[in-house]
Formats: sequence, structure tokens, C-alpha cells
Amino acid sequence: MCGHAGLTVGAGAVGEHVRRAGCPVDQAKPSSYETGTNKTAKKGDSYPAVVQKRDALSLETRTFGVARLRGTHCVFDGWMQKPTWAKAAKSENGRCAVVVTSFVEGITCRRPDDKVFFILALAIGDDSFVILTTSAKETALLGERARKSEGFGSGRCPLYADGAQAARWCSATSAEDPAAVAAEIEAAAQTNALGLVTGAAKRGAVTQSRTLQDFWGAPKPKKVKAEPAAAKAEAPPAVKPEAPPVKAEPSAAVKKKEPAEVIEID
Repeated sequence: MCGHAGLTVGAGAVGEHVRRAGCPVDQAKPSSYETGTNKTAKKGDSYPAVVQKRDALSLETRTFGVARLRGTHCVFDGWMQKPTWAKAAKSENGRCAVVVTSFVEGITCRRPDDKVFFILALAIGDDSFVILTTSAKETALLGERARKSEGFGSGRCPLYADGAQAARWCSATSAEDPAAVAAEIEAAAQTNALGLVTGAAKRGAVTQSRTLQDFWGAPKPKKVKAEPAAAKAEAPPAVKPEAPPVKAEPSAAVKKKEPAEVIEID
């Protein structure tokens, strides 16, 4: 997410996947958003996010708060000392959890089964969010890489969570002590309790094939049997070259020309 995050969940199916992940959102559908695995913070891409709505958790589409806040993430270290972050965290609906299938911090990080998980964020205004991040060096998931690659990327790791953690973070009751809830989730992220793995899914794995078709409830494209390439088209049966025409014997009417006389000189 600090680099970019991937999401291939269509708006119509995301609620079902969020509920399956253990976050009890209502049946409301978020407004449309672009799906894909190359969404970036710099482009201000939008994502479905779990938020507190009236008496229930719901989904709404929110956008990276780059334009408004000139930044994409909230550094978790000492974050509650900053008025903007503290105000959002302590308001009843100021926390949200962004639904993703991967995030990138120099390398792709995802669940082994490529299903959805959540990234803690602060809801800013009616349509923006910033994510909470911790030092990548302090995490089991990215620590070794971050220590070996000083200066590579931002060196941050988003606070990622499972469905139950996301629900707890977004719940109105978390406004009473958001720092304590976030600290628990940060500790789980540091030990990689969720079991994320690094590296993009191999071709043919869930993200590349099943996810884009069956997994997110999208209709399967009709398989059209590809015609063999022209280059590989069946060659026509070999045709033997015709025998060269036989020279006709000169007709009797045509006299054979005698060779010229050869005179040898001693």
C-alpha cells in the first residue's frame, strides 16, 4: 500500500468476501471503484473501506487522501500527538479499514490464498483516508528485506489486520481508546500473525486466474478454441514437381547439323 495495493474485488461481491473474512458488514454495496492490481496512492485510487455507519459496520468507497493531505500514510510512531490524526481516531466514525488483496512495500505482500484482508486507516472528511504504518524493520514480514535495503522504498509497513481486528478498529467503541486497539493490531502485524507471504502469485494461481473469474463472482468468459496460428497451419500435401519436359527428337525433316571440322596443328 505504501507503494501500491491490489484489489480485484468487484463492488457487487466485496461485501460477501469481507463477511467471509470475519468482518460483519451490512448488505449495502459501496459505490463503484476501479478494480485491478496496480492501483497506487499517487493516482488517488479508490478502495472499498469498512466504516461505522449509524448502528452497523458498512462499506463505502474511499480515496487515498493525497490531494487533500499531501501524504498517503500516517506514521504510527507518536501518531496520537498529531492533532489531525488524533481527531480522526477519536471521532465515532473516524476510523476505517481498507479492503485489499495485496500491498507493495518494495515487494508484493499477500495472503497465501490471495483472499481479502484489511489495512487500518483514518477516515478524513467524507471521502478520503490515510493508512497507519509502522517501521518495516520491526516486522517479521519485511524486516530482513528492509534492513538489507536501507533507503529502498519508504521503509514503512501498513498495519494489516484480519476481519475481526478490522471490525474492532472501525467500531464506534474504539473511539474510547483507539491507541490501545491500534497498538494490539500493530503487535500482531509485527509478528505477522495473519501469515502474509511475499512475492506475486505465480501465473495460474488464484490471483491470476480463478480470482478474476470465479473467485470474485464475475461471469466466466466463454472459452473460444483458438485456431492454430497461420504459421502452424496444416501444410498442404506435398506436390511432386513435374518431370522436366522430354526433349522431342528432331523430326526427320530437320537435318542434324554436323560439327565443324577440327584441324590439328603440330
